[in-house]
Amino acid sequence: MKLAAGANIAVLTDADYTIFINQAEGEFIADTECNWIDIYSAMNADFKKSVEAAVAGKAAIKVLRNDLEAVGTSQAVARVNILLDEYLRLVKQLKENDVITAFGGKKIVP
Repeated sequence: MKLAAGANIAVLTDADYTIFINQAEGEFIADTECNWIDIYSAMNADFKKSVEAAVAGKAAIKVLRNDLEAVGTSQAVARVNILLDEYLRLVKQLKENDVITAFGGKKIVP
């Protein structure tokens, strides 16, 4: 997450980072309609990296939005757009490739 957000972000507390990560995990679960955290240990290494990248990117977006002044608004917007594009691509891949059931997960139905 820190790497994805960039070097110019302000140093936050571990508690702050934990909040952003937890929020990103929850949003990822809602967006993919599967609780990947519950089935993470059953996933192969390749899919684990996809989940990690998506959650880290989403958390980095939150960090950047929290600290626009330190990064600079135009640079932060550019990073957010890149991270959001990657996040949405990963969400789409995980939803469309029917990997939910392959790892023992169930689609969340509202």
